[in-house]
Amino acid sequence: MPSRCAPSRPVSFLVPPLLGAAVACAAPALAQTEPAVEQKAEQTLAPVVIRASRVEAPAAAAGKGDQAIKDVPQSITVITQERIEQQSLKTLDDVMRQATGVTREQLWLRNDYYSRGLKIENIRYDNGATSVITDRNNNADLAQFESVSLLRGVDGLYGAGNAGGVISLRSKRAQATKAVTATLSAGSWANYRAELDATGPLTDNGVLKGRAVAVFEDKDHFFKPSHSRREMLYGMLQVDPSPDTAIYAGASVQKDRQDAFNASLMRYVDGADPKFPRSATMGAPWGWIERKSLALFAGLEQRLAAGWKLDLNVRRTEGRDGINGAELEGAIGYATRESDWWRYADKTRASETLVDANVQGGFEAFGQSHDVVFGIDHARSSTDYDQNWTFYGAGNAFERVAPPEWAYPPAAWEHSNHTGTQVSGVYGSLRMRPIERLSLIVGGRRTFGEQQTMLDKLSSARNEFKQKGSFTPYAGAVYELTPSVSLYASRSEIEKSQSRYLETLAGPTLKPATGSNTELGVKVGLAGGKLLASAALFDVRLENEAVYMLWSPTGSNAYCCYQAIGNKSSRGVDLELNGKLTDEWEVAFGYTFNKNQDRQEGNENFSSVTPRHILKLWSNHNLGRFVPGLSAGWGVNAQSANYRSDSVPAYNPASGEFDGDYHAYNIVQKKYAVWALRAAYEINPQWTLAANVDNVFDKRYFSTIGYSGYGNFYGEPRKLTVTLKASY
Repeated sequence: MPSRCAPSRPVSFLVPPLLGAAVACAAPALAQTEPAVEQKAEQTLAPVVIRASRVEAPAAAAGKGDQAIKDVPQSITVITQERIEQQSLKTLDDVMRQATGVTREQLWLRNDYYSRGLKIENIRYDNGATSVITDRNNNADLAQFESVSLLRGVDGLYGAGNAGGVISLRSKRAQATKAVTATLSAGSWANYRAELDATGPLTDNGVLKGRAVAVFEDKDHFFKPSHSRREMLYGMLQVDPSPDTAIYAGASVQKDRQDAFNASLMRYVDGADPKFPRSATMGAPWGWIERKSLALFAGLEQRLAAGWKLDLNVRRTEGRDGINGAELEGAIGYATRESDWWRYADKTRASETLVDANVQGGFEAFGQSHDVVFGIDHARSSTDYDQNWTFYGAGNAFERVAPPEWAYPPAAWEHSNHTGTQVSGVYGSLRMRPIERLSLIVGGRRTFGEQQTMLDKLSSARNEFKQKGSFTPYAGAVYELTPSVSLYASRSEIEKSQSRYLETLAGPTLKPATGSNTELGVKVGLAGGKLLASAALFDVRLENEAVYMLWSPTGSNAYCCYQAIGNKSSRGVDLELNGKLTDEWEVAFGYTFNKNQDRQEGNENFSSVTPRHILKLWSNHNLGRFVPGLSAGWGVNAQSANYRSDSVPAYNPASGEFDGDYHAYNIVQKKYAVWALRAAYEINPQWTLAANVDNVFDKRYFSTIGYSGYGNFYGEPRKLTVTLKASY
């Protein structure tokens, strides 16, 4: 006899896109084997109940696994592959300059990033264990990654307990459908780049699939006579032995060389701007940097019974860096017009192993579903670092004659150190739903202890700095006011090791700095779920931070002397709008207001390089209704003034020189806005031609403010990039 839930003739249901449906009773799994009986009488069918809910696309957000951004009670910015292509972003450094609320500080050999006035120190790959950002992370080529996300504030639950935030990168995965993309670009300052990205099944049944990416880049820079060259290869294989199992492994190799690398600009002795041309660099034309990076990674994704799953992620990285150069550094005297030449060389050998294993799932209780994550991770790194830093002599800052190139590697190193660190921990979180619209998230991370070993290979001085195991709790709540509007609150604890800092030569070492990150906000889905708006209030507190008191040589690798009396606060607002306003209009808007204060120093800014106001906007428009295949984009990065506090000598009338008493002086970059434009034309479904213009109005500004003696960098002048892309 037919089931009462199965109709006697086919019935079709039209379910709108992006809606998931659950049918109350389903048709039998197997067809009836007895002969069909003709139904002459009209029948009344049992009602079919459809329960629907909106499904949001997952994001490469913080934490483990995929979470909808609206379900995370913190501020997150996701920069997708589509936006990466639209804005012609090539490196992680390019992305961070576009991320909401981020201030980029350019240094001589690397770049640092700040959010809410606090340094972003952590990075995570493919939801694995947390790593500390190093020099080579800045220039990681984006061709190997699918998307980049930034969680602002503390992600203490998963091992990123520093207050600035954590960067998450998602590697490109092999796809079940064959696809090949080739991209050629050319631009200002002889900038040439080629990319090839191929993916697809490698067996007839699709169980094995792969992906390969290759990049070659050759370019000059706006500062002269610098030249760079890049080669990058990325490959990964994935095997799916069953619908519930995915095993993948891959590797990437990136080689970079830059000749005549950019050294920072100095100022006059009184802090005034000498107004060097933007093409000027204080580095020797024979200087060079070479960086080689190797990453090996593997993972297992296993679906378990009752909706649970196991994730295992292992990543091994190795880096080899070499630098040889000279730079002019020191405030310029008005009479002599001179500064000082220094010669520099270093060699770095670094490696890191990251392991993370976690189980995720859910259970039913009290008529509601609840989610659980628990796992363990381990990070171990080793760095060997050699350096020479030698004074050469005075030089004219405006008519620069570099010292002769010196041999590399040198006959002997002035400094030679080894550093090893390791930290392990367990973590867990529980998302409870006591009532239908309310989620309460509680959890924490327990470290087994952090250990750092430092060896001065020249003096044989060896130190071991140990931080006892600790527990950092986390709590959050998300309330679904309507299906499209969520209110949230969260509080994360901060604990940062300071074991290398001594109070006196005899010790003791400082206890960890502590603090908290509190956030209140609202997230709203608009335009049928295609657009997400969010607003957040944040309050970050840091206490017991190390404060420098006096310098005293320890004869070891520790620093002396400090006191744990630092007290900082950072408050402000994040506003974001990301997604599609209409099918033809995409927008990425971010605005941050930040007020940070050093309470130990009379409420002065502890991060004066962080502007009070930061606005970043990108808008892209499909103009196909007017001209088939045409699209156009525009954007702006704007900020209020920022500054750097310095100390400069006063003018002495008796000598006619600036050799008087030193006094406080602020080196200021006034507010500015930098605009960008893009136009793209789809020649046919396979070929697209695009042109990007950055700094449209050729704004002259300092992207990083330094001191009178060093650390000042011009922002990039107007730049054109033309890109031809073929997809098959």
